Amino acid sequence: MAVFYKLFRNNNTRNPRAYGKWYARATHPERVEIEQLAEKIQANCTLKESDIVAVLSELVYTMTHELQASRSVRLRGLGTFKIGLNSRGVDHPDDFRPDQDIVDMHVLFHPETHVNYNHHRRRALLQGTKVRPLPVK
Repeated sequence: MAVFYKLFRNNNTRNPRAYGKWYARATHPERVEIEQLAEKIQANCTLKESDIVAVLSELVYTMTHELQASRSVRLRGLGTFKIGLNSRGVDHPDDFRPDQDIVDMHVLFHPETHVNYNHHRRRALLQGTKVRPLPVK
């Protein structure tokens, strides 16, 4: 298995060192849904697909609740999720109005990282990953 990539040319004139150069960008021509994951998991364990779907659906619901309670959620072997904020700057803390100055929220994901004997960091989800160009159809 491999991660597909396409080459894209940088057309951003504000970055003269990168302008006109070609860069690889990962492409994702297909999506896997919870039901498909459950089918694959079922083949490797004793649970039924319906049980796995129920657990994964409850995981989404429970993670949402925990994240919205300002907790980070760590899934061992996968990584940690938490909520991040984008806000406008204000001159003084007393000037800050959350309903006006918080402009966006997003989910941050930090994949689990392992450090080997050479002190190289390796993301758990990327171990053994290969890349290849997206086939032209």
